[in-house]
Amino acid sequence: MAGTVSTSGGNVVLTVPGPIAGGTSFTPPAVTINVTAGSPGTPITSKYAGTSFANPGMTMTTKVAFIGNVATACYPNPSPTLTTTTVS
Repeated sequence: MAGTVSTSGGNVVLTVPGPIAGGTSFTPPAVTINVTAGSPGTPITSKYAGTSFANPGMTMTTKVAFIGNVATACYPNPSPTLTTTTVS
């Protein structure tokens, strides 16, 4: 399933259209990000965004039988480091 990538407030946003069938495994599409190096010794770190339920790192809409669409949001606490590269 293809997605679209955009930026918002310094974050990279991956949007994947649904639906994703219930009871199935889903792996989001890979995203390649090119960054510009800073000064030597400066780390470039990628993490999931989000700091609270009001500022989530992941949102989705779930279709629940007899109820309809239910918004779901979550955020990692603490946010795990996905990658780190140190500029040398």
